[in-house]
Amino acid sequence: MKNKIPKPVKLFLLKAALLFAAWKLVYLLYLLPHRTLDRPLSFAIAAGTTTSLNAFAPSRPYSTRPGNHVSIDADGHPVHEKGMDIFRGQEKVLYIADVCNGLELLVLYAGLIICLPSPARRKLLFIAGGFVFIEVINVLRCMALVRIYLRRPEWLDFTHHYLFSFLVYAAIFWLWYVFSRDPAFTKKMHLHAPVSVQ
Repeated sequence: MKNKIPKPVKLFLLKAALLFAAWKLVYLLYLLPHRTLDRPLSFAIAAGTTTSLNAFAPSRPYSTRPGNHVSIDADGHPVHEKGMDIFRGQEKVLYIADVCNGLELLVLYAGLIICLPSPARRKLLFIAGGFVFIEVINVLRCMALVRIYLRRPEWLDFTHHYLFSFLVYAAIFWLWYVFSRDPAFTKKMHLHAPVSVQ
């Protein structure tokens, strides 16, 4: 007998595809060029990082300033990125590019929860709480990157691109796991354990 994809799973995949397409359309055409979400989010991460660092090391004050970073793409053309610079005194110790402010992670996290079956109130609570949790993790990540840059700069590339990325994604998967523990969710998605026949 051929296995069929359950209707709730098909509905989830359709909702996820439509939501993803709508988000990309709105983001690329309007939000990205105007930095509507990126500017305040990058500022919030930078401000949270400098405030936290100053609480632990007030003798060398940290500050933030709007920053621009120029990188070279695969074709050798310069790419201008906007974001926030973090300074320790007059030394720049971290650049938070808009692409690293966590916006895509927040959208990914919220998008999955929106597409899954659960009461609206529960979804809103998990999305709001998850946003705060993810942003706190992002601030802690930036604080750690500053400390690594100042003390062990040779570790910066590995921790930035691999270790901290793994930890942030693990935290998001944990939040999704906690969300999926709702019995109503598992029932609607037909995720109950198979019945053994003897």
